[in-house]
Amino acid sequence: MSTMQKNALEIRRLHQRIHDTSRTRDRGPNAREAWQSACAEFHRQYDRLAFPGGYAGALDRILSSNLQTIDAALCFVQCRPYFYRSGYMFKDLLRKLKRAPMDAGRAKRLQAVLKAYADYRNQRRLHRASGADGSEENARSRFPAES
Repeated sequence: MSTMQKNALEIRRLHQRIHDTSRTRDRGPNAREAWQSACAEFHRQYDRLAFPGGYAGALDRILSSNLQTIDAALCFVQCRPYFYRSGYMFKDLLRKLKRAPMDAGRAKRLQAVLKAYADYRNQRRLHRASGADGSEENARSRFPAES
C-alpha cells in the first residue's frame, strides 16, 4: 500500500471519528468535547495527509514547475486515493497539471491519466444513458436525442 493510500485511509478514519462523535455530541459536555477533539484532529492533520508537502499551495507549486509537486500530483491522479474532498482535489490537480510545463515522461504519464479519465466518463455516460442504473427516465431527460 502506497503512502498516499495509507494517508487516505487515515483521513477516512479521522473523518469517520467526526461522524461517530457527532451522533452523541449533545449528550453532555464530555461527548461534545470528544466531537470537538475529533474535528480539531481532522483539521490539524488533513492538509499534511491529503497531499505530500501539504495541499495548501500545491496548485501554485505545480504551475511554478516544482518537480516534486508535479510528481506527487501525477501520483495522486494515477492512484486516485479516496477520502473527503479527494474528488475535488483530483479535478483541480488535473486541471493544473494540464497547464504545467513538464518533460516528455511526465507528459506521457499525464496523457495516460487523461485517457483513462475520458474513458471512465464516457463509460459512465453510456451506462446512465442506457438506464442500467435504474434511472431510465433521468437518462432520457439528460440525453433526449439518444432516447
